[in-house]
Amino acid sequence: MDDRELIKKIMEEVKDEKLREELLRRVAKGEGGSVEKTLKRIEHRLKAEDSLAKQEIMHGRTEKIAKIEWWGELIAAPIISVFFYGFVIGTLILATYSVDSKISKLTWFLLGVIVVAGIAQIVRDVYFLLEGKKEYERRKKEEEELEK
Repeated sequence: MDDRELIKKIMEEVKDEKLREELLRRVAKGEGGSVEKTLKRIEHRLKAEDSLAKQEIMHGRTEKIAKIEWWGELIAAPIISVFFYGFVIGTLILATYSVDSKISKLTWFLLGVIVVAGIAQIVRDVYFLLEGKKEYERRKKEEEELEK
């Protein structure tokens, strides 16, 4: 990238006035390589701002607290779902037994639907959390590579 393109890119992407002046000063001195590397880092950070983990950190949480919250959600999501669906199933069985001593086919069908919905919700919650962690780790690795 020649100096003109570099200067144009600096003027478009760098909002901080002091950083912009420093980068333009480096271009004037002929240190284009380090300026390009800095611009790549800035560009990467702008792209990473939409990452869920970055948003958590940006909202005042440290990386350590975000990780603790993640583990809490990973453990709590299935437990809460099991208790909720267990309560629903128990209520349905008690309501059926209070009316008559035989469980009807409709009740068995509803129980099956509730169990399948509960399992699907648990799988979905855990999948989302694990995929979010993979994306966070990928972006963190990219950022570390850009730092080098």
